[in-house]
Amino acid sequence: MVGDKGNSKSVVLTAIAILVIAAIGFLAIFKFAESEAEQDMARWQDRLNLVADSRATEVSAWLNRYLASVEELAGDATIQLYAGGSLDDLPEAAQGQRGYVYALLSAAAERQGFHEKTAIDQLAANIKRPQRAGIAILRSDGSPLVATSGMPVLRPGEWPALSRGAFIALGPLLEDKTPLVLFGAPVATDEGLAGSTPGINWVIGARPLDGDFLKTLQQPGAASDTAETYIVTPGEGPLLTPLTPLAEGGRVGEPRLDPAAAFAISRPGAFAIEKNYAGTDVLVTGRELTAPVNWILVRTISGAEALAEINARRNNLIVTLSLAALFVLAGLILSWRHGVSRRLEASYREQAALSAQNQGLNRFLQSVSDSQPNAIAALDDDLTVRFANRKMGEVINLPVTDLKDRRLDTAFPSEIAEQIRKGTKSAAAGEAKNFQIRLPAEGSERIFQTQLLPLQAAADDHASALLVMQDISSLVAAKDQSETLFKQLVSTLTQIIDARDPWSKHHSERVADVASTISQEMGWESEATESIRIAGQLVNLGKIFVPTEILTKQGALSEEEFSLVRDSMQKGAGLVAGLDFKGPVAATLRQLREHWDGSGEPEGRKGEEIEPGARILSVANAFVGMVSARSHRSGLGFDKAMDILNSEAGLKYERRAVAALQNALENKDGRERWKGYTEVIKEAD
Repeated sequence: MVGDKGNSKSVVLTAIAILVIAAIGFLAIFKFAESEAEQDMARWQDRLNLVADSRATEVSAWLNRYLASVEELAGDATIQLYAGGSLDDLPEAAQGQRGYVYALLSAAAERQGFHEKTAIDQLAANIKRPQRAGIAILRSDGSPLVATSGMPVLRPGEWPALSRGAFIALGPLLEDKTPLVLFGAPVATDEGLAGSTPGINWVIGARPLDGDFLKTLQQPGAASDTAETYIVTPGEGPLLTPLTPLAEGGRVGEPRLDPAAAFAISRPGAFAIEKNYAGTDVLVTGRELTAPVNWILVRTISGAEALAEINARRNNLIVTLSLAALFVLAGLILSWRHGVSRRLEASYREQAALSAQNQGLNRFLQSVSDSQPNAIAALDDDLTVRFANRKMGEVINLPVTDLKDRRLDTAFPSEIAEQIRKGTKSAAAGEAKNFQIRLPAEGSERIFQTQLLPLQAAADDHASALLVMQDISSLVAAKDQSETLFKQLVSTLTQIIDARDPWSKHHSERVADVASTISQEMGWESEATESIRIAGQLVNLGKIFVPTEILTKQGALSEEEFSLVRDSMQKGAGLVAGLDFKGPVAATLRQLREHWDGSGEPEGRKGEEIEPGARILSVANAFVGMVSARSHRSGLGFDKAMDILNSEAGLKYERRAVAALQNALENKDGRERWKGYTEVIKEAD
C-alpha cells in the first residue's frame, strides 16, 4: 500500500511538472511571436520612412529647381532694365526691348520646363497655345508686362502679390482640374529690391503639377501593390486638399476628409495606422518639404498588405513552435514512460531498419524516375547533381552515372546555366521557379518547360532543389500552327465580309490596324494588342445579315434599313460569343456602341464599366469611317476627324484613347502610314 501510494504520488507530481513546463513553453512562444511581430512592424516603418525621405527630397529638389530658375531670370539685367521702366520715355527703344525680353522669356520657358509641348508644336500651326505653362513679368496688380504664349492668365488674388520675397504657391485649377503651381521672384530695380516698395514687378513661372512632377512621387524598384505617395495641403478644420492623383479615386484640388493624411500633417515624421480617404486602414508617415511650401508628402501602404505578412509570419511561428513544444512534451512523456535505455535501443534498431529501407527505396525511386518521360535531377546550392534519372542524361548527352556529383551548369550554355543557377537559388530559399529553355538539337531546337522546386533531402544527399524538364517542343509547334491557321481564317473571313460592301472595302483591316496602334501607344501587352486586332478585323462581321442592296445603296437609308445596319454589330458579337479567343473579343464587339458618359447602347455602360478594348475600338472605328473616302464622297481628313473625336472625348469616347490616337497620328508617322485611307475608291472590286 505504501509503495502504491508513493507511485501514485510520483505520477501526479510528474504530470504537474509536465503541465507547468508546457504552460511556460507556450507562454514563451506567444511572447516570442509578439516580439517578432513588433520587429516586423518596425521594419515596415523603416521602409515607409526610407521611401518618404527619398520622395520628399525629390519633390523638394524639383520645386527648388524651378524656383531657382525664376530667381535667376529676376536677376537678369535686361529684365531689370525693362521692368524698372527706364525706357518708358523712349517708345521705340521700349518696344524693341519688349521684343527682346519676350524672346528671352520664351527661350527660358522652353529650356527650363515652363512650356508644354503639344501637337501644335509639331504642326507649327498658327494656333493659340493652351494656357497651361509659361513665364511672365507681372505688376503687383496682376497686369502683365510681358508673357510667353502659354502663360495662364492670373487675376488679382490668385497669386501672392504682397509676398516679401520669392515664393512657391498654388495658382487656380486648370480646366482639367490639374493644380497649377506658381514660382515667383521680385525684380530688383535701381531703387533696390522691388519687394521693399509698393508697385513692384515680379517674374512669375507657372506649370501644372503633372508629368515629370508626378514622376518624383514614384519610388524606383517599389514592389508593393497598395503603396501610395501623394501631396496634400492643410485646410480648414479636419479637411485637407490633395494636390496629386489618388490611387483609390477622388478629385484633385477638392477638400476632403483623410485621417491618415491629417495625421501626417499634424505629426510629420511620425508613424501610425490610420484610415485613409477611402476608409481603408493604412500604415502612414508624412514629411515636410525643404522647399518654401506648406505641402506635406504622405506615404501609405494598405494595412491588409503589411499586416497580412506580419500576421502570417506570427501565426507560422506560433504553429511551428507549438508543434515543436508538443513534440518536446511527447518526448518527455516517452522518456518518462519507457526510459532512456529502451528508447536508445529502439532507436538503433529503427535506424538500421530505415537505412535498409532507404537503400531499397532509393533503388525503387531510381527505377521509377528512369521510366518517366521528364528529365529529373536533385541539385544542391552550387548546382552539384545529387540524383538524376536516365532522361536527364539523354537531354545533356551524358551517361547518368557520370552526372553524380557533377556541376550541372557546365553541361548547358552560359545563358541557360545562369537561369538554372538563379532558379536553384530561389528554390533553396523556398520559392519555386518556372521557365522555358531552348536547346539546339540536330539543326532545330527543343523546348523544355522547366521547374525548380524546393527540396529538402535527408542523409548524405544535401539537395536543395528538384529540377524537372518536360519536352514541350511538339506542343509549342502545334500551338503555333493552330494560332497561324486561326489568324488566316480570321483574315479570310474579314475579306469575305468586306467584299459584300465594296464601298467600305478594307474597312475592317484598317480598323484593326488603327486599334492595335492605339493599344500599343497606351502600353498594352502584345497578347492584349493581338486580341483587339482580331476584334477590329471582325467589326463588320454582322454585315452578313444585311442584304447587299442595302450595303451598296448610294442614297440615304430608310429608318428600317439604318436600324438593320446598326443592329448588325450586336449580331456579329453574338456569332463569336462561343469561340475561344485569347482575349474578350465578343465583349469588345458587343460594347462597341457604348459611350463613355453612359449614353450608348445596348446596356448603357459608362466609364471604366466599358471593356477597355471596346473603348479603343470605338475610337478606331469612328476615325477610319470619317477619314476613309467613298466613291460618292471624300474623307473628312485627319485634322477634321481628330477635331470631332476631341470634341466628343469624355462624352462618347475615352480621352486616353483619343489622345493615344492623336500622338500616333502626329508623332509616330500615322499620317504617312494611313494616308491611303483618304484615297477615293473608283469602283468595286
